[in-house]
Amino acid sequence: MTLENIILEAKKGKRNAQNAVIEVLWNKVYHYVYNKIRNEEEAEDIAIETFTKVFTKLKLYNEDFDFTTWVISIAHNTMIDHIRKSSKLNISIDDGRNLLEILEDHPSPEEHLILKQDNDTLIKAIAKLREPYQRIIELRYIEDKTYKEIAEELNLSLPNVKVRLLRAKQLLTEVMQNNI
Repeated sequence: MTLENIILEAKKGKRNAQNAVIEVLWNKVYHYVYNKIRNEEEAEDIAIETFTKVFTKLKLYNEDFDFTTWVISIAHNTMIDHIRKSSKLNISIDDGRNLLEILEDHPSPEEHLILKQDNDTLIKAIAKLREPYQRIIELRYIEDKTYKEIAEELNLSLPNVKVRLLRAKQLLTEVMQNNI
């Protein structure tokens, strides 16, 4: 199957096609970001966020442009946003706290959605996910494990962990939005 066909299937929301897009472009996106910031974990986080944005905006993709270039431009902009956020974290505030301490009290939009839900609702939403997605959410966000630790525990490849985590977050967001 060509990349163009995979993109058409991914636009229809087919998970296998979305996974194929990630498999085809993961290394390019990851290495592009890593070569700029030289931090493996941040590069992985930015790559995951990039693919989340790609699938959210996929219907806006104009076939007149190269798909890989479009994805890399999303990665570039996501990386710039990440750097801007990171550079603001070191600014001190008059009361002696740094901006990171203050920002921890102000969640991101995704965290805001999750925090809006009470714990029971969040637990019910996670329970509605299929078991592999439940487990990967628990390992990453409840047990705070790294991608590498998750891969070892679940006996999965690192790219597979990243794909599952990306899909689990998408599904959890959908479940929670449908319950609001």
